[in-house]
Amino acid sequence: MNKHGFTLIEILVSITLMALIATAASVNLINVLNAKNKTNEENKDKIITTAACLYIELTKNEELKEQCLTTGCSISTTTLINEGLLNDEDVDKTKVINISKENNTKICKIN
Repeated sequence: MNKHGFTLIEILVSITLMALIATAASVNLINVLNAKNKTNEENKDKIITTAACLYIELTKNEELKEQCLTTGCSISTTTLINEGLLNDEDVDKTKVINISKENNTKICKIN
């Protein structure tokens, strides 16, 4: 028997194995990227809520400050950008932050 190459079965098995490995790697990579994107969004939301809480502390508008700490209020990200607390390139301008006070603690949450 003179063998000078691979049989069709050997080639098909090799291609199938490579396809399975590529598929598994692709699925894993997609999951890693999705987790990274979710973490980035969570971090951006933390920055936005921190900026909103800081804005209420720094504002010279005492009526707004009083309203936020008694009945609650909403601050848009556009307001925070205009006040220089956020960079407009990194922030979703449609988000709104609700600020209230519960148990003597200021609560800042994205709606």
